Amino acid sequence: MSSTAMRLPDWEPRLADLIAAYQGGGFVWGVRDCFRLPQDVARAVAGLSIWSDVRPYRTARGAAIRLARHGFAGVGDALAVALPEAPPAAARRGDVGIVLEDGAQAGVVVLGAEIAGMAPDGGLTILPRARLVRAFAVG
Repeated sequence: MSSTAMRLPDWEPRLADLIAAYQGGGFVWGVRDCFRLPQDVARAVAGLSIWSDVRPYRTARGAAIRLARHGFAGVGDALAVALPEAPPAAARRGDVGIVLEDGAQAGVVVLGAEIAGMAPDGGLTILPRARLVRAFAVG
């Protein structure tokens, strides 16, 4: 299922609109969370629809169960099947990645020198790029 899609011509404003939408809303499991963010980035940047069938869920436990039903131990496993993996140092703006948060995998978007992810207690959160443990190319 790994994708070789190209980035859309208007991916930059589409990504900016997506980030603004995530900033405007808080964390909601299954809507605006650490698995939905990479999915939405893939759609905005390259027009890709990935893992839309890993829904619905409304809790962390529900998300883990849905991922496990597809054979994934976490968000990174799901992204690795859908997108080509790249070294974190090679990730570029608009790519997605994984950080570890309290032992759990959380999906993020690469913004450049920083990354952004969804935190249950704070919504969209900016983190240093050095937190990336895995990266995946989008387009």
